[in-house]
Amino acid sequence: MNAHTDPSRATYDALMTAFAHFNATLFEDRLPQVMLVLQRKRNTHGYFWASQWKSREGDTSVDEIALNPETMGRTFEEVLSTLAHEMTHLEQQHFGKPGKNGHHNKEWGTLMDRIGLAPRGVGRCAGKRTGRTITHDIVADGPFAVECAKLKADGVDLSYITASHLQAAPKKKDRSKVKHSCPDCDSNVWCKEGTYIICGDCNQQMEEAL
Repeated sequence: MNAHTDPSRATYDALMTAFAHFNATLFEDRLPQVMLVLQRKRNTHGYFWASQWKSREGDTSVDEIALNPETMGRTFEEVLSTLAHEMTHLEQQHFGKPGKNGHHNKEWGTLMDRIGLAPRGVGRCAGKRTGRTITHDIVADGPFAVECAKLKADGVDLSYITASHLQAAPKKKDRSKVKHSCPDCDSNVWCKEGTYIICGDCNQQMEEAL
């Protein structure tokens, strides 16, 4: 059955193949298996969530790694770099000391450097390597770039993207009016990029749209 008759299998097979390949080549084949999901979540390319699945018998706990289909219109390398980013959280969860409440700490940054992804802060964390809103850059000719190229050469592909990415390219975003959302109550405000805002109802820092 080809990709055009079974898009779900084509997409998940590609992601599972990439996970297994990166586990073997970037993480010494020591990462536990996870539940890979596609999940639309605002302001993120993906996330790691520890112990979110269990066997029906209750004797097995499984972590979750999600990719946001709304941002899978990026390049093959960029999408799989998000997978590797979240796999680094998985590695730290089982073999290190994760930061609290989604904080990307120094240890996590060191693990990212090792696989050829350079942490980079966005929004309020711009110019930093640690914090809550941390993305990454792919290091040219680094371990991740090399292994991702091997996957591509072997014919691994992400053939499907959400329909919105096939439409005309949007106009350049006005960074003086950036959406900020409360992670608890989903309240929104629009203000200048990098503005620090606390939700008055939840006392939570509002997160800036990517």
